[in-house]
Amino acid sequence: MSAFLLCFAAWTALALGMDRHHAHARGRDASLRQLQGLRGGGWLLLLLSLGLAVRSGSGPASLAVTAWAVALSLAALAVTAVLTWWPRQLAGLAQRVFCAGVLAAAGGW
Repeated sequence: MSAFLLCFAAWTALALGMDRHHAHARGRDASLRQLQGLRGGGWLLLLLSLGLAVRSGSGPASLAVTAWAVALSLAALAVTAVLTWWPRQLAGLAQRVFCAGVLAAAGGW
């Protein structure tokens, strides 16, 4: 569960790191520094989610990576849906999802 939540936050950061999506979701343009920070944070979150998935997997690492790839795909689909239908709520939702993902990872969920 924590892998999905962190992947959702990561895909949101990567999406908001693009000019077009940022302006659509936030209603204003972002500076180049903000966009680069969002992109870098998104990639770091993806790596963190992969690390957590492999570390917390009870079986072989190959199954953990496969489960992470499924979570990655579902999270990308979820972010796309939210960005399409509720773009103004995406940033706030991603913050709450990120907090839930951190709590889930700390609790081993």
